[in-house]
Amino acid sequence: MIHRCKAALLLAAALLAFCGASAEESEIPAPAHALPAGFCYLHEIIPDIQLDMRYAGTHNFVGDPIDGYEAPWAIMTVEAAEKLRQAADVFREMGCRILVFDAYRPQRAVKHFVRWAQDPDDLRMQAEFYPDITKKSRLLDLEYIARNSSHCRGSAIDMTLTDMKGTPLDMGTGFDYFGPLAWHGAKGITGEQAKNREMLKTVMEQCGFRCFEREWWHYKMVGEPYPDTSFDFPVK
Repeated sequence: MIHRCKAALLLAAALLAFCGASAEESEIPAPAHALPAGFCYLHEIIPDIQLDMRYAGTHNFVGDPIDGYEAPWAIMTVEAAEKLRQAADVFREMGCRILVFDAYRPQRAVKHFVRWAQDPDDLRMQAEFYPDITKKSRLLDLEYIARNSSHCRGSAIDMTLTDMKGTPLDMGTGFDYFGPLAWHGAKGITGEQAKNREMLKTVMEQCGFRCFEREWWHYKMVGEPYPDTSFDFPVK
């Protein structure tokens, strides 16, 4: 019970920061949604996990909340969450904590991304997220936007690391930067940035995840439990 209360307090603080509200201005309810069998909320497995769930808000490459994200919670399959817990234990010993940008993603969100990519006129977020790509539909060809995402199977995660106080480590680009500078082994980043990426990759691979070479933040569980199923229940 103590651990669950502690987790709730940590998540409340993260969500207040996400919404830009003080405790006096807003009350954040605990998730009450009954998840499908085999899924769990990450904060119930890793009490000190930090959340910056970009697709539940407007700070993302689309610039709007994404279909299917009704609350800024992180959900994964139980098997993937347990492996992530192992990684969190290792990172904690190294003086770091996990910060999550996205985890389980409803299939309707992927359809939202595809529709957006096919709209040539909406370039609101180009400067931050895809400055070198003038034709948005190329994001599909370059596999930055997938029509069938591993996130929809519940065992993939987009993440970074912070120090123990919550300050993000410098990874060289922000989350969802679509370009070669975000690739593993990218040229043009500093030694410290490369070291931080390599630390993230090494621990995640040791704990049963595989990286995506074009996104330093994306990891997918090896031997995922639902390899052929794309889920579409909402995040709430």
